[in-house]
This record gives sequence, C-alpha cells and structure tokens, in this order.
Amino acid sequence: MGDVELVEAVLFSAGKPISVKDICEATSLEEKTVRSALRKLMRSYETRNTAIDIVNIAHKYSMQLKPDYALETEEVAQKELDREVTKTAVLIAYYQPMHKKELIGIVGEKVRDHVDVLIKMKLIYQNRTNKGYILETAPKFFEFFGLEAKSKEELKQILSKKAGL
Repeated sequence: MGDVELVEAVLFSAGKPISVKDICEATSLEEKTVRSALRKLMRSYETRNTAIDIVNIAHKYSMQLKPDYALETEEVAQKELDREVTKTAVLIAYYQPMHKKELIGIVGEKVRDHVDVLIKMKLIYQNRTNKGYILETAPKFFEFFGLEAKSKEELKQILSKKAGL
C-alpha cells in the first residue's frame, strides 16, 4: 500500500473533514508526505470521471460527493438535519448577522427549536444584545455543509448562486 492510497483510506474512513495533523497521527506519515499525497489525490479526483471529490474546507480535508450528484442521492443519504432546520440554517447564513425576532417573523415560532438544534450542533452562534438575540454562522457551518467560502460575504454569494438569485 502506497502513501497516497493510505491517505485516501483515512479520508474515506473518517466520514468527516479531517486535518493534516489527524491524518499524520492516523498514518504515522510525515506532514510533508501527507500534504503531497493530498495534492495528488485532489488532482486525481479532479480528472477522473467520478461522483466523488476531495476538498479542503477550513483547513481540513474531506471526501464528499460532487455537487451534481448530491441532489440525486438526497433521498438515500442519511441526514443529520431535517429539511426545515436546514432551511432555517440557510436563512441565518444568508441574512447574518440576523435578529432572532426577524427570523421568527419569517419562519414562525418553530424557529426557536431550530435555533436550539443549530446551536447544539455548533453550526451557529447566538449572541445576546440589548435589542435581543443576534444569530450568525459558526466556523463549523462551512464544514458541515461542505461550503468552501472563506468569508460570510463569499458564503452569501455561494448561497445566492445555488438558489439561482
């Protein structure tokens, strides 16, 4: 087994984004070797006719479906968030920083439960101000949804594009 295949096996087995440091610990490979293997894998997956891609999200690497295939497999994929909570997360991401009252006005009272779920999963922050609560995405939001945005503005652009706005 080669270094590239070993790193690929770790990415596949992790089932979530994983850091170079974690890959080094799992494989006993040097950091330089892991980074080289990751570059080779990413180039290889870019040129292959496959539904899988390897991406770098928030300094972690992940093996995931290419966007074109994600919608086709939505029904069989195990979901951690139901559709309504996901919609709430997207609204928060798009309009952030957003007042919780404003979100309740758009979605309704059920949003309180959605916000609790998103906070528990560490996907959003809720900060108290003298005018109520402000909602914003947390760094884990990008990782969880597989978005390669580097800023909140870039996230807004990506979400607009995906929604066809």
